[in-house]
Amino acid sequence: MADAPEIILNRALAQLLNDRGLAVYATTGVIPPRGIRLDGVMPLIDEFTLLTPLRPIPDGRADMTYRTQIYTRRKGSVLVARNWAADLRAVLDQKEYTPAVLGISWAWEFSGDDHEPDSQGRSAAVSTYYFRGRRP
Repeated sequence: MADAPEIILNRALAQLLNDRGLAVYATTGVIPPRGIRLDGVMPLIDEFTLLTPLRPIPDGRADMTYRTQIYTRRKGSVLVARNWAADLRAVLDQKEYTPAVLGISWAWEFSGDDHEPDSQGRSAAVSTYYFRGRRP
């Protein structure tokens, strides 16, 4: 059975975040510090990025809108998380052909929010990105 397109997209996003120094993508083993999870399940470490695949939306016969929720938790003030989200925005928002899978032609940030530090000093940022692509 082939992987769902949204899983393929999240793997490509994880590699892109790793390549740009925003997170650490390890394809096997335990999630490292500042690591990425692709399955939507919150890890028990202080700093991580979570990519949650959302179901794609058909847009005509051949086009699809793929969606991913990106959540990151970092130690420090909300400014730490907000700056991380700004770095993510610089990589993805309003970009063509990023990432280069599923015929993605355009990406944009659909929504985003920041969360003040919890009782353990960990702040968070969450964004939902949309990607215009093609059916596999």
